[in-house]
Amino acid sequence: MSGRRNSSITLKQVAEHAGVSVSAVSAVLNNKKSSIRVSDETACQIRKAATELHYIPNGIAQSLRTNRTNNVGLVFENFGDITDGQFYVELLNGVVQELFKNKYRLTILPEVDRANPLKSLGNGILDGIIWCKFPQSPEVNEIIQRASMPFVALHARPTVGHEAAAFITSDNYGGARLAVQHLHELGHKNILFVLEEFEVDVPDAQARLSGFIDACTELDIPCSEGDIRTWNRQLDEFNDYLKSKPPHTAIICWNERTAALLLDLADQAGLTVPNDLSVIGFDSTSYSDRTTPRLTCVHQPIGEMGAMAARTLLDHLNGKDSLQDHDFKTHLDVRDSTSVAPTVAPWQQTSQS
Repeated sequence: MSGRRNSSITLKQVAEHAGVSVSAVSAVLNNKKSSIRVSDETACQIRKAATELHYIPNGIAQSLRTNRTNNVGLVFENFGDITDGQFYVELLNGVVQELFKNKYRLTILPEVDRANPLKSLGNGILDGIIWCKFPQSPEVNEIIQRASMPFVALHARPTVGHEAAAFITSDNYGGARLAVQHLHELGHKNILFVLEEFEVDVPDAQARLSGFIDACTELDIPCSEGDIRTWNRQLDEFNDYLKSKPPHTAIICWNERTAALLLDLADQAGLTVPNDLSVIGFDSTSYSDRTTPRLTCVHQPIGEMGAMAARTLLDHLNGKDSLQDHDFKTHLDVRDSTSVAPTVAPWQQTSQS
């Protein structure tokens, strides 16, 4: 009768079963450099004994010996709904493809204790951290700078940055300028920029806003407080915005998810995109090809950025390179949500009739 096998087989038991020393077993099964020479025949005998006893290496013990867990953490606070566009999917795919082929595991950390961030970063079970939306708090940054593990941030370097992390980003500033220039060429003279509540201080959002403001200034497009709005995640403010009869004939949203939701709300309000209103987003995943109409978007290579973040961290862990920033280029994917500007905004046409 077969009973339950003991999952706590030790190196000593394997050594006794194989008729060799514990040091020889350790050298073979743990790939440990040793002064003990083990013949191919003896090594085969040791592996056979380990298989027969169902020996499982002690991962914790190995990590203590090597000071390496082969486990990387991915911090993504305000993770939201993964079905909102393809951003998370492409980002995670880029990270895991690079980690898995190098035999590293991934631990996703949805939130961090701001009072004691290092405590919530794995208590020593992580070799390094890839952090989306790296915190801007000086207190948190100071603690992280003293940490022994390396950090790679997946967003633009903040205005007041630190050297504790490498920053992997795209040209957010230039991408926003491309969006404004495209609308200007289509004759739009009044453009709204929409930020998302709780994401306003994210460096990516701030860089995109700066690109919008500078491009508008250079092209003589009005850009005051009324041309920049911060709405909640559901864009509940949109209907009141329309009732105010604003002058805008185009809206640039800070990301793809917000722009896609705006398309739905515009349709519910009886607006035709792009004839009545042009809309542009930022990210340009395959999701933008499935919206109605298909969404014109600033493209950033999200999967490549995730892979670069993982590769940068692994290279540093393996002593190949110091932590270095990397900035990817952006371009504009013109689809169906932008067109020539109407003479005046449609809600103003209604008020004049």
